[in-house]
Amino acid sequence: MLNIQKVAVIGGGIIGVSSAVHALETIPNIEVTLISEKFSPHTTADGSAGFWCPYLLGDVPLDTLRFWCQKTFNFLEGIFKTPEASERGIGLLSCYYLSSVPMEAPPFSDIFFEWREMNAKELALFPERYRYGAFLTTFYAECTKLIPILMQRFQKKGGKILKQKIERLSELSGNYDVVINCPGVEAAYLVPDSEVTPIRGQVMRVDAPWLKQAVFADNDYYIVPNSKEVICGGTHQEGNWSRKVDPKDRKKIWKGCCELIPSLKKAKILREWVGLRPGRSKPRLERETQVLGDKVLEIIHNYGHGGSGVTLFWGCALQTRQLLQDALDDVENRKRKNRSK
Repeated sequence: MLNIQKVAVIGGGIIGVSSAVHALETIPNIEVTLISEKFSPHTTADGSAGFWCPYLLGDVPLDTLRFWCQKTFNFLEGIFKTPEASERGIGLLSCYYLSSVPMEAPPFSDIFFEWREMNAKELALFPERYRYGAFLTTFYAECTKLIPILMQRFQKKGGKILKQKIERLSELSGNYDVVINCPGVEAAYLVPDSEVTPIRGQVMRVDAPWLKQAVFADNDYYIVPNSKEVICGGTHQEGNWSRKVDPKDRKKIWKGCCELIPSLKKAKILREWVGLRPGRSKPRLERETQVLGDKVLEIIHNYGHGGSGVTLFWGCALQTRQLLQDALDDVENRKRKNRSK
């Protein structure tokens, strides 16, 4: 009789769902339950622009960052090359990245399909204060489409879904062999982790089908077309837990974006959204062993990705899978020792 090991994944966002589906598809003899209070389309990733580019990310060793970035980029490219790319929310997008101060190519610039300095004619398209800039080509991922597709893959492999709010990780002790912890900003309370802080983002979605390229400006404003809508943002307010639309932020965002692309003034505003990015000094992707009385709970933490969840999710899922396999092996070894006593 096969020994089935039980795994819980906390978090219904892009980080949690990708971790769950990759684990279930690649590790034999495990039962995986995805636990979250909210699922798509009500996660932080669902409201994001889904633009593949590291953003509001803490200090990450370069080799680790490149691994996470490259693996996720490759995953999106694999989807893009299929007939189902559109229904899975993946598309190509070029972008003007503007700056008022000199900028250098980031150490991951070679991962993009293109990254070059903007020329004088291109810079002249935008306000004069932006004297520097880069033109790049990357992917966008609409998580309102991608997450449900990953959820379907997960359930097709026998994955279980549990809609429940977990207050403390200790609640799961005794019911699961390993917990993969991907709660986003809620890690501040769930773990608890005092390093986690919200980075509040407010955006507007507008109908502007004539816009085909993205624009970022000094990390203050961005305009990102998706397949049917254009996302205009945004804010990056650290420590702000408010999920309510702020009229002052709305006015600031709209003014800033219309200054970049004046034709936006003719666009119809469809809706507004606020999300809390999980800010941290650096993402936490590591294993922890907690001893709770006579029970041992193995935890794989995978949170704190700032505004880069869509940029890093698959690379982080790959690393999480290896940590999970190691933890499951140790759990099984402990069980064998206990049986032999």
